[in-house]
Amino acid sequence: MWNQFRALAARIGLTAEDVAAVERKGEPALVEDPRNPEVQYKVGPDPDWTQRIGEAWNQTLANSRRETAGTLLVDGGELEIANADAFGQGVTASVVAGQYEVTFTVAHLGAEETHDYEEYVSHAFVVLQGNGGVTTIEPLTDAHGVERGVVASQIAFAKPGVLQRIAGDHAGRWTLRKSDLFFPKISEAVAVDRKSVRVADDGSGTAILLRAGQGREDYPLFRLADADGTTVGVLLDFFVDNRSW
Repeated sequence: MWNQFRALAARIGLTAEDVAAVERKGEPALVEDPRNPEVQYKVGPDPDWTQRIGEAWNQTLANSRRETAGTLLVDGGELEIANADAFGQGVTASVVAGQYEVTFTVAHLGAEETHDYEEYVSHAFVVLQGNGGVTTIEPLTDAHGVERGVVASQIAFAKPGVLQRIAGDHAGRWTLRKSDLFFPKISEAVAVDRKSVRVADDGSGTAILLRAGQGREDYPLFRLADADGTTVGVLLDFFVDNRSW
């Protein structure tokens, strides 16, 4: 639970006694940089990401809300989770064919009173509608047991090949098209800030895009399964640490 704090302690040169004193508290604390007494670091236990995934799934994660991004028809039983800017970089997951709903958790950091309020997408869920209940959340692995993930700042969900066709319809202007979708102007001076967009072009199919996380850009994928062990969805954890400390 204290890996990040120990890494910081080693970097700034805290003594073993200082480290032990902070860890005994088991709660956030201020530690002084031994080389510069005017500098202090606010530290706390590393978040338990397994617990946070469960809280996000059950909609009990602190400082967060759930939003819906739309639905996708995955009639061929293959769902692509891709970098929205590099179409060859992604993962194709085998899932039950059907209609899938894409939802996501928006977690906030800071407070409006202190003028540091920020919102980020912390988790994304792509789940078969009417799935009968998810009973298992576990890492999504390949045929060799290697855990899968996606490197991206914007994630796309679609049937394989759909995103490439949609982007190709915009003749080299896909980046500008995405910007217009995520930040549509309601006036010359004001633009809406969207976390997700649904793109459905004639003949190409549908893709749902999310602006993910807060800069890490290396995110693990998890398999959602029902009581029979059937894969009925995927989950992405974007490692947004919005603990209230």
